[in-house]
Amino acid sequence: MNVKLIALDMDGTVLLDDHRSVTERTVKTITRAAARHILVVPTSGRIISVMPETIMSLPAVQFAITSNGALAYRLKDNKVIYSNYIPPENAAAVFRTIPKTMWAELWANGKIYMERDKFLHRSDYPLNPFHAEVIQKIGMEIGSLTSAEALPGLIEKINLPCILPTLKQKLWAEFSSWGSFSLIDTPNGFEIMNRGTSKAVGLSGLCRRLYQDGAEVQRQNIIAFGDSENDIDMLQTSGFGIAMGNACERVKEAADAVTRRNTEDGVAFAIERYVTGT
Repeated sequence: MNVKLIALDMDGTVLLDDHRSVTERTVKTITRAAARHILVVPTSGRIISVMPETIMSLPAVQFAITSNGALAYRLKDNKVIYSNYIPPENAAAVFRTIPKTMWAELWANGKIYMERDKFLHRSDYPLNPFHAEVIQKIGMEIGSLTSAEALPGLIEKINLPCILPTLKQKLWAEFSSWGSFSLIDTPNGFEIMNRGTSKAVGLSGLCRRLYQDGAEVQRQNIIAFGDSENDIDMLQTSGFGIAMGNACERVKEAADAVTRRNTEDGVAFAIERYVTGT
């Protein structure tokens, strides 16, 4: 392959299980790839304000794709160079449809917004520890999420992380029928983005901008890594898709190859094998 871009999912892929750390071998491997003028692009479901510093601070990392492909950033000036936001009226309609007691988040402007009563009683909800930590860091209370006029602008994603299984199926069917959204399944809920949003589309948006700036990167020049449902389209549409050893079977079936687990330097091992040869 003539690799020009490495797209890296974060949690469960390049990061260790603490959701923060990356091994020294992985850092060295990414640095060697960048020395060959290969772009290394974090491609995550996270919002930009909680992207891992261990990756974002690397000199090799110049761009990032966040919120499952809703945004692409140029990091040197923190400029959004591609976006696919949810219209406020569509977001408000979602919040009017779900039960009032359900934990629900709106992601916008580097913050995560929740209605005031839920925010104040967040310890009552079954959030996983890392997600609860993120809410503590960038969570914001808001009076209501059901009025489009009251919502903060530039909405990247709606997150419904803890839904009863019977209700989850019903809401998934409801929002799928609207034709306004892309949905991503998660272990205990799902995420809602604007129609046409995915990591693959976010990468395409980044590549169009790179082409405008004189750097041509086509899909066959991309090698992508992932472990979760939101990585499948990226693995399938890139020139070469690599699933982590800890990925679920559906992700592995979508990939061209499977590497070691995230805790076993799977990313470094595959870059050395398929890209740098060292």
